[in-house]
Amino acid sequence: MKIDKHHCHLKLYGMGRSAAVFQIKNENKVIKIFYPSFEKIAIEEKQNYEKLNGNPYYPTIYESGANYLVMDFIEGKTFFECLAEGIPLKSHYIEQVDNGLQYAKEAGLNPSDIHLHNLILTKEGDVRIIDVARFSQEKKCTQWDDLKCGYTKYYQRAYFPKKIPRWIMYTVSKLYRLYKYLPVKKEKS
Repeated sequence: MKIDKHHCHLKLYGMGRSAAVFQIKNENKVIKIFYPSFEKIAIEEKQNYEKLNGNPYYPTIYESGANYLVMDFIEGKTFFECLAEGIPLKSHYIEQVDNGLQYAKEAGLNPSDIHLHNLILTKEGDVRIIDVARFSQEKKCTQWDDLKCGYTKYYQRAYFPKKIPRWIMYTVSKLYRLYKYLPVKKEKS
């Protein structure tokens, strides 16, 4: 998708595979506008945020429509940006993600699609989780468990670099998706 133009009170903040996010001028809010073929996801995400309402790990929703959500603007850096810039990811940040995901499970959701771009570290050192549309999927998603395993097994080691070039992270992400979604023949034991 490409954004040709937008209202002067909006600043393009980011684009994903299903929506574009604009910061609302002079407000601490964003509007997430879903692309036409993803309007169903807007409804799912709204319903999921409503189940998470009031939990500090997730943004609050203020308004919604058929193809948009207005929610808190969370100022900070994604875990991806932290790794790219060499900002250390401390173990208590991982615990905060676990706590937020546990809350979602207790609210009847199935946390899915947890990746480095959906986890934000605020200036205050708190973690926020965004993009919860896929939390209503039924399939088991191991993405967060796999990230956590890599964190424990490699990242926490003294010799592991704390600053990782973006191209390496994108390459690892593509390889991960290939590995997870290609059918693999399992040998009989």
